[in-house]
Amino acid sequence: MITPNYSSYRDPVARVVRKQDGWYRYVFKTYQKEYDYLTQSGLYHELVDKGLMIGHEDVGPDNENPDVYKVIRPEQIAFQSYPFEWSYGQWRKALIALLDINCIALKYGMILKDATPFNFYITKGRAVLLDTTSFILFTKNDVWAAYRQFCEEFLGPLALMHYNGDQWSELVSAYTRGLPLTFISRQLRRSSWFSLTCLLHIHLHARFRGGSATKPQKGFTAEKLLSLFSMIRSAAVSWNEPYRLKGAWKNYYDGGSPKYIIEKEKTVIQWLDKIKPHTVADLGANTGRFAFIAAKYAEYVIAIDKDESCIDSIEDEIEERSIANITALTVDLAAPSPACGVLNKEYASIFDRGRSDAVLGLALVHHLCIDMNISMQLVAETFSAFCERFAIVEFVPPDDERVVQLIENLGGLFTEYSEELFITAFSADFDQVEEVEIGPGKRKLFLFKKRHAAAT
Repeated sequence: MITPNYSSYRDPVARVVRKQDGWYRYVFKTYQKEYDYLTQSGLYHELVDKGLMIGHEDVGPDNENPDVYKVIRPEQIAFQSYPFEWSYGQWRKALIALLDINCIALKYGMILKDATPFNFYITKGRAVLLDTTSFILFTKNDVWAAYRQFCEEFLGPLALMHYNGDQWSELVSAYTRGLPLTFISRQLRRSSWFSLTCLLHIHLHARFRGGSATKPQKGFTAEKLLSLFSMIRSAAVSWNEPYRLKGAWKNYYDGGSPKYIIEKEKTVIQWLDKIKPHTVADLGANTGRFAFIAAKYAEYVIAIDKDESCIDSIEDEIEERSIANITALTVDLAAPSPACGVLNKEYASIFDRGRSDAVLGLALVHHLCIDMNISMQLVAETFSAFCERFAIVEFVPPDDERVVQLIENLGGLFTEYSEELFITAFSADFDQVEEVEIGPGKRKLFLFKKRHAAAT
């Protein structure tokens, strides 16, 4: 008996199992026919070669479990992000990838039985399918079993982001099994009714409730399904931008002093080279200037920012340069991604997944304290929750023009903010290693070491 993993308990034909050396997938004998067809027909190899599906190693049978047909070891993933942390561009890539996978699968007589964005991960600027056992055989006049799921979990959220704003993806953390189509239809702007894709697959679809009415009665031929996928794909491709207010921080570094930026980069590079982190979490990454620097000194970097336009900018550069060791996430540190799903264990919190050897927090603390009204103590605790060994943190003084501007914008209502409070708060969990003043504005960079961290 293979104990269900919290993240794969819904799959009746396979189980994901974690061992000391990584993750494995146990394929049950009930899926033998489909698995053999998938791997022997050429479909698996085409999808892997095109970067649309994760590859795996066939470990062999499991003699201790008679229900198991195969044990496979998928390519190991450095970091798993969730859809409610994706930018608009990442959502769009994943939806297009799902449609492309289905179109290729139909050539071989198969189709995906699941259509959830949680079956994908983002790497090198691409969306890649994780679920090897999500394919079933397709014959003429079959219904697409995943149609409603696709509309509720994939198409609907993307449409909300496109027409109403990319922040709507955050709702997926509360509705991990899909948003009700009636809800999506009511929230979408009126202009969405002029999109044939939205009209057919969201608005009119929402009018049909339950039972077989949610699926075409006579099923599909492969040709009709390909036409359906092509229509939806064309719409997704044309939705190249979400409804978005101008990003406030996308050009944050454009107006900075050249001396300040040069000194900041030099110091961060020196410290990264000194501490040699395995992984780095760049909190408040903006457009990724320092995340890309960190990627040269660490095995893996997680770039986090709450501004979706910043994350899309990072994602564009990752794709352009095919960078494999950076993942960019849309996360608000004042409301970080929680653990959720069954027993709150199906999807881990950002602190569990994002905990890193080193943490960068550059030009961030004053925004958390003043913009978000988070006490300095809680800011320090946030850094500690992400950090295993080292933290590189910038402190911007109260008389800095950007801090003064933030305070004025809030009419003087904000949490107490001073360097003394900053040092005191971080001293609870960290020892100060170095301190450097940078630029003409007397900003400071601090290198902290987590107190419980092992000696290096």
